[in-house]
Amino acid sequence: MTDRIVTEYLKARERDEKGARSPYVKFTLAKLKDLPEKPFDYEVRALDPLSGLICRVRKSGVKTLEVFKKPSGSHRPVRIKIGTVGDLPLTGPGKSVKKRLQVVLSDLEGGINPNAERKSRRLKEEGEKLTLSEALDTYISSVRLKESTAQSYRNTIENNLEDEQESQLSDLLNKQLLFNLQSRITKKAGPYAANATMRVLRAVANASREDLADDSGDSPIPPWPIKGRRQVKKFWNPTERRTGWIKPEYLKDWWKATEALPNEYEGNGELARDYLQFVLLSGLRRREATSLRWEDIDFKVNSFKITDTKNNKGLELPCSDYMMKILKRRKGESVTGPFELKEPKKMVAWVRGRSGVEFMIHDLRRSFITYAESLDFGGYTIKALVNHSLGNSRDVTEGYMQLSVERLRKPMQEITRYVLAKAKSRSVVRIGGRKDGSM
Repeated sequence: MTDRIVTEYLKARERDEKGARSPYVKFTLAKLKDLPEKPFDYEVRALDPLSGLICRVRKSGVKTLEVFKKPSGSHRPVRIKIGTVGDLPLTGPGKSVKKRLQVVLSDLEGGINPNAERKSRRLKEEGEKLTLSEALDTYISSVRLKESTAQSYRNTIENNLEDEQESQLSDLLNKQLLFNLQSRITKKAGPYAANATMRVLRAVANASREDLADDSGDSPIPPWPIKGRRQVKKFWNPTERRTGWIKPEYLKDWWKATEALPNEYEGNGELARDYLQFVLLSGLRRREATSLRWEDIDFKVNSFKITDTKNNKGLELPCSDYMMKILKRRKGESVTGPFELKEPKKMVAWVRGRSGVEFMIHDLRRSFITYAESLDFGGYTIKALVNHSLGNSRDVTEGYMQLSVERLRKPMQEITRYVLAKAKSRSVVRIGGRKDGSM
C-alpha cells in the first residue's frame, strides 16, 4: 500500500505545484514495488537505516536505487546507481543494498566519485585490449576522411605494419620499438614510406588516447614517446620535397613511349596510353583522374567536373581538343568512367623503361604546372587550373577571384598545344588549327 505522504506528493506533481519535494519514507521491498507508474519521473527518499538512498521511478516503470550527493571537496553532486529494485535484499548479512550504499557513501566522503572510478576501470580495460587494427578502424570511422585517404591509411598500415596489426596499440608506443620499426620500414620501403607509416600510427595513437581519456585526462594509451628536438631529428627520415617533372627536351621520348603502349604493353595498353596522356594534359592528381565518371563529362561544352578533390572543393575544367579526343575514344571502352584502374605503377614502370625518362604520376602534374608557368599564365589562372586553394594567402584580391570554365579554356588549349608541339614534330601537330600547332 502506497504511503499517504507519497500519494499527496504525486497529486501535487500532477497538479504541477511548484516546490513539491520528494518525500522521505521507510523503504521496504513491498513499498518500493508498490510505487505507481506515472507519466513523469519522480523520486522518493529513504529514512534510516538506508538514509542517503533514493528510489527513482521512471515513467517507463523501471525503479532504480541511487545516491545523489556531492563528493567531498566537489561543488557538483553525482548520481550513482546502486541497483534495480528487487535485485538485492535491502538489508541482511549477505550482499545487500545497505552494504553497497555504505561503500558508496564512504567513497563520496573521501572525495571519490565511484562513477569516475568505474569509468576509469572500463577505459583501462578497453585500452589494454585495443589492437592497432581496431584503433585504425575507429579512427577512420570517427574522423572525416575522403574514401581515398582512408584507403591510403589502411594500405600504409597493411603494407608496412602487417605483423603488428593485431598487437596491442599501447605496446607499440615504446620509444625503442618505434625506432626499430622506423628503421625496418626505411630499409624495406624507403624513407618516405617509413615517415608516412609513422605519421598514420601517431595520428591513430593520439586519437585513441583522447577517446579513452577519463574525466581527469588520464588514458591507458600512452602519449607518443618521440619528444625533444634531438629525438625528433634522429627519428624522422630527412626528406626533400619532390620536384621531379618531365623537361620539354624529354617530352618527345616520353610521348612516343606512351603511343607504343597499345601495341607493346602486356596489359590494357590503350587505357594506359590514354590515362597517362590525359593526366599530363590536364594536371589532375592520380585519383582525381581515376575517379572521373562519364556523368561528370559534358561532351557538348567540352568540360568535366572533378568531385573527389584533395581540398574537397568541386572543380569544373574545360577540355582542350586533344583531351576531348582522348575521352571520346575511351567512351566505348569502359562503363563507369574513362580511366577505370586501381594502380598505375606497372604502366609507369613500362614507360620509364621504354623512354628512358624517369617520372612518377605526380611528376605529370608538376610538369603541367611548370609548362603553364613557362607560358606566362598568371598565378591565379594556374591555381584555378590545378585546384590549388584561392583565398588562403594575404592577397585580399585572391579571395575574390572566380575564374570561369570559359576563362580557363584558352590557357588549357595553350598548354596542350605546347605539350604536343614538344612531343611531336611540328609538321604533324594538329589541334584544330595549322600544321605548326597554332590556332
